[in-house]
Amino acid sequence: MNILEEKFPLKRGLGGSKNNPYIEKVKNHPKILTDFEKEIYSHKWKWDSFFTTKIPPEKGARGFLRPLVLEIWTGLGNYFSKNVNENLDKNFIWMEIRYKRCFLTAEKTLWKVKNNDNSVDNTSLDKYNENFVIIKDYAEKITKIFDKNEISETLVYFPDPWLKKKWLHKRLLQEEFLNNLFERTKTWWKLIFKTDHLGYFLHVLQEVEKTSWKILIKTFDYEKEGFYVWNSITEFEQVFRWLNIKICYLELIKEN
Repeated sequence: MNILEEKFPLKRGLGGSKNNPYIEKVKNHPKILTDFEKEIYSHKWKWDSFFTTKIPPEKGARGFLRPLVLEIWTGLGNYFSKNVNENLDKNFIWMEIRYKRCFLTAEKTLWKVKNNDNSVDNTSLDKYNENFVIIKDYAEKITKIFDKNEISETLVYFPDPWLKKKWLHKRLLQEEFLNNLFERTKTWWKLIFKTDHLGYFLHVLQEVEKTSWKILIKTFDYEKEGFYVWNSITEFEQVFRWLNIKICYLELIKEN
């Protein structure tokens, strides 16, 4: 029984195509919570209790809970893995709907297992950093996954811009989602958004005006401003920079 089943002893469903080889891998992975555990959403998630560990004493904050970082579509898993391994004083949740990407990201975030050594038991929890979990579900489900004032920081990097007019309603960062995320974000913490699509960026700015979020940083040329110096680069960001495609960047803060 993995850590999720110990905390929430519910039967997992399969769903999806039976031909997808990653269904079982995701279902049995000790660090992935699937969207098919519908009953689990009847619980009030308490992530501070789920991530029971405190900030290490050497960080100078004995007894304080780690900040909770939510990453939504931040690439192919390398960026998330890097954050998890380099920021042990934070807890991370990665949301993604694709089976394969969930599984491969969990494996990339291995701590002790190196070089894809198949002789090692990759299902053992002691092989993983304790400061992360992956949720295979749609980001719109945050109202069922997070309580109010629970998230410290949310990263949304290069989401699908849904270019056709008939699909615009599918864009993630719209008024309803932004309001739901605002309620679940702690005061004085942030939402950070990146996109290579100017039209989507302008649309998000319009949606932000309808909410209580305050704009902290806004730029239509992320690289020119030099933000990549102090921000890690995702796989897609590397490609866009190589193609000289401008990246729009937005930081929003919850002031109250």
